[in-house]
Parts: sequence; structure tokens; C-alpha cells
Amino acid sequence: MRYIFDSSAIVNLVKKGRLSAFNEGCTLDLALYESLNALWKEHLLLKKLPSDLLQEYMGLIVDLFSVIEVRSIRGLEDRVLENAVKHDITVYDSSYLTYAAENDLALVTDDRKLSSRIKGIVEVRSTSEL
Repeated sequence: MRYIFDSSAIVNLVKKGRLSAFNEGCTLDLALYESLNALWKEHLLLKKLPSDLLQEYMGLIVDLFSVIEVRSIRGLEDRVLENAVKHDITVYDSSYLTYAAENDLALVTDDRKLSSRIKGIVEVRSTSEL
């Protein structure tokens, strides 16, 4: 089974040093910005991530994006928006869902709310299940 990783999965796998998990999948171009935003939020707003780890994780994520397959939703915009409305999820989350459904991929996410809303539409796994 091939996977598509969302930003929650990317950040958690990078923080745990489980980079080999990415050998079995791809992600979307928007995941880079979402992942960096998650690090920013943990550092600045939640005060959970010290500056040195912020820089380390950012470097690892940027490096990851030079080797992982990065895909785009170009051509799927109508279905992305349709799925966002239909399943009451963000367009960002719908991008992963739609790409996974269109390409027979399992979605790896640690977003429990997203998982519960899309179970049964595509195969969903958390990083702990890899």
C-alpha cells in the first residue's frame, strides 16, 4: 500500500526521527507550508517547541521535501471543493482526501477529527500504525 502523508503526519514522523516511513509514499505541495506553520504554532503560540528544535525540525522538513514525491491537486480543484463541502472539512484536508481517493492511496494523518470524518471513504492510518 502506498501512502499520502498530510502535514500532521509529516511533523510527527520528523519529530520522532522516523524518516524511513516516507519511502512508501508521497505528499502534496501544500504540506510544506502546513508543516512549517505547525512548527511555528508549537513554538510561538503554544510555547512547546524551543528555538533549537524549531530550527532542527524545519531543516529536516525542508530536506524531506527535496526527496519525497510531491504531488499537486491541479485538475482536481472541483472535486476538492466538493469533498470539503460534502464532508465538512477544510479545503486543505479535502486536498489530501481527494488525492488519496483519486490515486488509490491510504491517507496517513494524526488529525483525529479528520480521521473520524473520512473513515470509510479512503483508508486512513495514523503514524503509530505504520
